[in-house]
Amino acid sequence: MDKIKYALIAAFVCFSITVKSQESLAILPFAFADDGHVSEQLGKEAQQFLIQYIVKKQKHFTVVPKNARDINVALKKAGITSENFDDFTTNEIAETLDVDYVLLGSVDRTFEGSSSVTTGFGSVNQKDWNKTNVYGSSVNTSSKKYHATVYISIFKKDGNAIYDKSKANVFIDDTSDSWKNSIIWQVRHFPLYH
Repeated sequence: MDKIKYALIAAFVCFSITVKSQESLAILPFAFADDGHVSEQLGKEAQQFLIQYIVKKQKHFTVVPKNARDINVALKKAGITSENFDDFTTNEIAETLDVDYVLLGSVDRTFEGSSSVTTGFGSVNQKDWNKTNVYGSSVNTSSKKYHATVYISIFKKDGNAIYDKSKANVFIDDTSDSWKNSIIWQVRHFPLYH
């Protein structure tokens, strides 16, 4: 019975140390420019996308992200808005949010235009020259093209940068949310990813 008791205590201590040693990350709403127009809604969408991605792939990360609602409420209560954001240091933001790391990001997306391709074929069948059958088909495909550049910086709570990169299109961008591919590419290069 004593062996089981000591084993349970040892397991609890190991679990407590593991949970306590996991550091926290605050992903702030992204600055999102869509064809030159700032969109707070898309900025929050990018924030939520990245948080959900890290939570989904948690086993690959050395940090746990705080949820978006807690981050956004804490920023609002502290008076930190998109208009006065540059008046605060990353250290001040980390203290406000009570986290070990702060991630700042931006997306600059532009619509590059669209392309259209038409393909078709035709066939004429003349049997004994008495009857003519005509067969044909035509397909028109159009696609929109987007260009997006994603910029991400990660700071320790003391204000030191540990990651600072930008990444343009990873794939041919033909969907309006293809900027997510550039975020995923960057995530796999974070020093917090293993």
